[in-house]
Amino acid sequence: MAYTLIGSKTSPYVRRMRLYLRDIPYTFQTVDILDPVEDERFARINPIKRIPVLMIDDRPLFESRVIFNYLQKAHGRPSLSLAEENLVSTIDAWQDQLIQNFMLQRNGQSIDWQNSYYERHADRQKKVTSYLASAIVKGEFSRWDYPAMSLYSLLDWGFFRDIFADTKLVPALLNFYESAAVQPAVPGTDPRLA
Repeated sequence: MAYTLIGSKTSPYVRRMRLYLRDIPYTFQTVDILDPVEDERFARINPIKRIPVLMIDDRPLFESRVIFNYLQKAHGRPSLSLAEENLVSTIDAWQDQLIQNFMLQRNGQSIDWQNSYYERHADRQKKVTSYLASAIVKGEFSRWDYPAMSLYSLLDWGFFRDIFADTKLVPALLNFYESAAVQPAVPGTDPRLA
């Protein structure tokens, strides 16, 4: 079976898959979804137009979480525990929120933190960071596995995009970020190299 991962070098969802695939043979194909021609070509592969996509021979598989679960099963690796699933769901929710805010701001939209929608986002971010920091303190990110790779990819993307410039991250998140930066494949997947 041949694997080709399609995505952007700056996407945190693609990066977590590149980190995860460090010991599974695959090829990496970049796509610029901001280029209309490439985006149209990509839409023929993936109608939801989200990256990454894993081509398994000539069949596409969408979404990083689905790709991860497929690869775990295909390579005889254990499924995530319920606690790990909750950690990844929390990371995904925060990552989606950060990407949405980034895209709005990049396209000239201001974010009104007095608006109830954004107030809810701000409240969610406080709860999410507290939940993840607590999990770090409890040792739930002590292994370099998919949940840890997902959290590191989120945090590094946030620093790369200056998302955290006005945010004071809790010390546990910063400590995790600094300690994970030396893990295998991290330097080679740095979005700053794109």
